[in-house]
Amino acid sequence: MTLPLDDDSVLVHVATAAGVPRHRFLNLDWQRISRGLYARSLPDRPLIETAAMVAKVLPRRSGFGSLTSAELRGWWLPNQLSERRPLLATTTSEVHVQRNGLYVRRSTVADLEEIDRVPVVSGAQTLAELARDLSLVDLVPMVDCALRLGVDAESVLAAARPRMRGCRRLRQAVNLADERSESWWESVLRLMHVLTGLGPVACQAELWRSGVFVARADLHLVGTNRYPEYDGGAHRERHQHDADLGRDKRMSRAVHERYGYTGREIIHHPQMVIRDGEDARGWLHDPERVRTWLSLAGPSSLTSYGRTRLSARLRRYELAARRR
Repeated sequence: MTLPLDDDSVLVHVATAAGVPRHRFLNLDWQRISRGLYARSLPDRPLIETAAMVAKVLPRRSGFGSLTSAELRGWWLPNQLSERRPLLATTTSEVHVQRNGLYVRRSTVADLEEIDRVPVVSGAQTLAELARDLSLVDLVPMVDCALRLGVDAESVLAAARPRMRGCRRLRQAVNLADERSESWWESVLRLMHVLTGLGPVACQAELWRSGVFVARADLHLVGTNRYPEYDGGAHRERHQHDADLGRDKRMSRAVHERYGYTGREIIHHPQMVIRDGEDARGWLHDPERVRTWLSLAGPSSLTSYGRTRLSARLRRYELAARRR
């Protein structure tokens, strides 16, 4: 038996059985991916490639789940999520493999799919696993994105099994979700209005005047002429900026008020966003709305406390794997 050393990754026990000495992998040309698993050294290796390699050491009836599955699917991730986090997987096998950088959770259910031949749990089960660790404010945008990319809401509700940790949070997130949302920040801005009682809010509202299309807005405070939107960095690029100015003028001529907010304003000045919504509805300011939002946003990745909380959770998974 011969082993081609130009393979992208090699299991050491297979290599040694083929007569290749272990020391061949202990140099700068090879990178240790996991215990007994080496790959050709490559800076900034894509997650899909790393996952495909690590899948070789997963037990049968296993697939990547939680944040790893979400990232492999291209879903929106929580704000400023740390790049240093373990791979997360789920198995129904009695063989329980734990390795540095890999946490494998035992489960009685593992609905498996494949992404580029890499095993992952289903989209619905991915959300159920995310609900165990994420706050409501972080979970809703991920449900928005999942529904937008084809995950069925009924299957998500079915995955929220009774007595499952995060079950109520996931059901609430599905009820708050809107598959028309086009970005993580847009989802958060919508939540800020809905959860503080400033709704109803329509998503991706089309504006018409005398039968002529004027523009499409991220959000609309139904019953008002106010259209809140998230302004990301792309809106400051010259071409996009020129298009935005023309669009703003068309909206203004049609007596529509576009209010753009940056991520910094959403994080650090939520009271301003909420006051704007109250003014649009002609309401007096109620400080309770701000307190409600701050209590919900506090455990989320919008705050340093929430990011530390999530990092600590992921760190526990990593430490649990090391103890095995």
